[in-house]
Amino acid sequence: MIGITAYGAYLPKLRLQRAAIFQSMGWFAPALMMVAQGERAMCNWDEDAVTMAVAAARDCLTGRDKQALQGLYLASTSLPFADRQNAGIVATALNLPGTLLTADVTASQKAGSTALLTALETVQGGARNNILVAAADRRETRPGYFYEMWFGDGAAALQVGDSDVIAAFEGAFSVSYDFVDHYRAADKRFDYFWEERWVRDEGYGKMIPEAVNGLLAKLGIAIDQVDRLVYPCFFTAEHRNIAKKLGARPDQVMDNMHEVCGETGAAHSLLLLVRALETAEPGQRILMAGFGQGCNALCFRVTEAIAGLAPRAGVRGALARGKATDNYAKWLKFRELIDPEMGIRAEAPTQTAMTTLWRNRKMLLGLVGGRCRTCGTPQFPKMDICVNPDCGALHSQEDYEFADRPARIKTFTGDLLAVSVDPPHKYGMVQFDDGGRLMADFTDCDFEELQVGLPVQMVFRKRTEDKQRGFVNYFWKATPTPDAAEQMRRIRFDDRVAIVTGAGGGLGRAYALELARRGAKVVVNDLGGARDGSGAASAAADRVVAEIREAGGQAVANYDNVAGAEGGAAIVQTALDAFGRVDILINNAGILRDKSFVKMEAENWRAVMDVHLNGAYNVTRPAFAAMKANGFGRIVMTSSAAGLYGNFGQANYSAAKMALVGLMNTLKLEGGKYDIRVNTIAPLAASRLTEDVMPPELFAMAKPDDVVPMVLYLCSEGCDHSGQIFNAGVGHFSRAALLTGPPVQLGREGDPPAVEDIAFHWDHINDLQGAKELADLNAATVDLMTPPPPKDRPATTGGGQTPAAEEAPDTQAIFDRLAGTFKADAAEGVDVVFQFLISGPGGGNWSCEIKDRQCTVAAGDHPRPTCTLKMAAADFGAMMTGRMAPMQAFTSGKLKIEGDVMKSQLIEKLFTI
Repeated sequence: MIGITAYGAYLPKLRLQRAAIFQSMGWFAPALMMVAQGERAMCNWDEDAVTMAVAAARDCLTGRDKQALQGLYLASTSLPFADRQNAGIVATALNLPGTLLTADVTASQKAGSTALLTALETVQGGARNNILVAAADRRETRPGYFYEMWFGDGAAALQVGDSDVIAAFEGAFSVSYDFVDHYRAADKRFDYFWEERWVRDEGYGKMIPEAVNGLLAKLGIAIDQVDRLVYPCFFTAEHRNIAKKLGARPDQVMDNMHEVCGETGAAHSLLLLVRALETAEPGQRILMAGFGQGCNALCFRVTEAIAGLAPRAGVRGALARGKATDNYAKWLKFRELIDPEMGIRAEAPTQTAMTTLWRNRKMLLGLVGGRCRTCGTPQFPKMDICVNPDCGALHSQEDYEFADRPARIKTFTGDLLAVSVDPPHKYGMVQFDDGGRLMADFTDCDFEELQVGLPVQMVFRKRTEDKQRGFVNYFWKATPTPDAAEQMRRIRFDDRVAIVTGAGGGLGRAYALELARRGAKVVVNDLGGARDGSGAASAAADRVVAEIREAGGQAVANYDNVAGAEGGAAIVQTALDAFGRVDILINNAGILRDKSFVKMEAENWRAVMDVHLNGAYNVTRPAFAAMKANGFGRIVMTSSAAGLYGNFGQANYSAAKMALVGLMNTLKLEGGKYDIRVNTIAPLAASRLTEDVMPPELFAMAKPDDVVPMVLYLCSEGCDHSGQIFNAGVGHFSRAALLTGPPVQLGREGDPPAVEDIAFHWDHINDLQGAKELADLNAATVDLMTPPPPKDRPATTGGGQTPAAEEAPDTQAIFDRLAGTFKADAAEGVDVVFQFLISGPGGGNWSCEIKDRQCTVAAGDHPRPTCTLKMAAADFGAMMTGRMAPMQAFTSGKLKIEGDVMKSQLIEKLFTI
């Protein structure tokens, strides 16, 4: 069996909004409005067909043995070199073996399908059994014309072979004609196009059905035996007509991706095939056609092996990483359709010495450095001496590929003086996670996105271009990974050592597991006794440690009792012995011995105090000393609503839990200058301590995992708060605090107030209006002795409410009245959602949905708007009150529209303005 063994895809990150083209060029070419919907994929200035082919090929080779490849075919009509094999550049960038057969396939839009068919037939013939096919196009168009709207940049790659086949090749049928709907002479930059109906009626409409029907007849199958029909045609109506001619149902036909990326030339049929494979099920049949001077039709049957293909970005990932832009001037500059002054620094020589390029081709094009065989240290570039100061071995370097190694930004800058097509020139030091570093340019990002520690990946790009000699210099740059921002927001505890007491179950277990998942080394302490503190066993702590280790984390168990000073010291020593430090302490251990106060024996009082209050002291004291030595620490005390607010029958428990707040208040002061932060959590969670305290319904809802996020944040480096109390439970969080009302001065020196004075001024003394938190005893003393003058008391209205805010601008009123101006008779058959994004004072977001002759106006964002209208509040008010015509607002740039521009014209029809 031969066929496709892997797939990959690439679309540039930038997506030019077609509405932006119309907004800039509509004055010159008003007909552009007819095709101004959606967006087209747009190359960055440093991307071309070669760089996109490398990106798609890297995606395709995810989890594959690239050294086993025997051929590489590159298909494109926009290759940078006419007499230098472009496929050879791709092969070198991928660091493929030199014994590879490489070939460029070009001069037709069906070059991608031709290259794929050639590879399949080569494998079928037995000459080679592992070939990579890449197709990419970055087609040039003149500004302000339909093709600028219709086209898009992109690439796709498919690996073909006779093992691990995910889509078996069933056959092909080709027709070839010298059908000229467009052409580009060798010395011309832009294609010359014949009229659209020519290619639509005589090209797409006849040649694709001829090839597809020929293949169906050859295979002896009918169209209803095809699950996915894939073919390019950027004329939407004709795309539907072709399906009708073939007798295909709408659900069989893959969308042509016009709205989301545009037509990507020689790559497009392969890109559509990749998109079909992403959602294909074993046994499904996919029929693909590639159009251009004829048509190639190929048929594949998906196999069970597709389920085992390693995850990759593919078309889904490429679409997801897109970044919309309406900067048409940037498009013009990136495409060199305008030639602004670049300054004298742009005159620096850019000639490449071919000899140097050849000698350093692996380093420059393949990003291959060295790794010391003696000590294993990677370095870039490869040198004769190992950079490890503890090694220094000579001639010990073996080839080491950096291209796919994860890395992070170590330093960065934005240079406004350096020459840059996309200023500022962004560059800095990139540190690879596994070792090695290099100075690199940053691409596909704004300067504001860069930060130290940001995860980046290496991408193959144009470095400079020698226009005088027509030579492109390629090198590798760094770009933020698709999830870089999320990773930076993600709180990690790598190399931190955490102690969690009472971690054998419930909340403690949940804390320990999540700390370990996020990189912490955890000491799991649990006495293993009953909930009243009696008994002891090791099983509970051992189970949690086993869970952590099975998940790849690091943990050790400790079974000491927090109620004794020796036990507390032993717990901390366990962390020091196992991991060498202590960074985090969560005092979670607890027991219950509930009785009403009169019936509570001294033993029950002492037992609860020993675990909750004394236990926190016993562990915190030695841990605090270790943190002080390290200059870092995070401590979380566990209080309770019973302590903060009281609970019948829990006097011992309540007293201990509130006492922990007092301990926190002093430790926050003593630990402040050592970066030791101490906070308190009052959790609401189901555990063995609360199983007969909570109502059954609440017990079922109150999961320990709902408390974990707050506690872990309090343990993180990013948490700079100290001395604070937080309630957490059932996904709800709040802060609790001790507040002190403004003091009231009664009496004078030598004339102390009487009891009757207290009674007379009780309402004033008891008033918490203007109450505030106080940092420590000294602040409380000063505050008490310096009451504010009566005029400084905050003004209030009835019920303690502050005076009403000023009325909002009229934008809200306009939307309140909008439904009343709706013309239901004009809305027959209309199904549209207008999303309004109103900026400036009085602005906000509103949506207006028209369906079934009904108008629904709502504040906020609609999940699926038909078109989005962006305006400043003042301009919106002028437009909706008839002082500015909508078309005037649009052509002047005051109204910006995304999505279906044509539908926006319905506003004047549907509403009385």
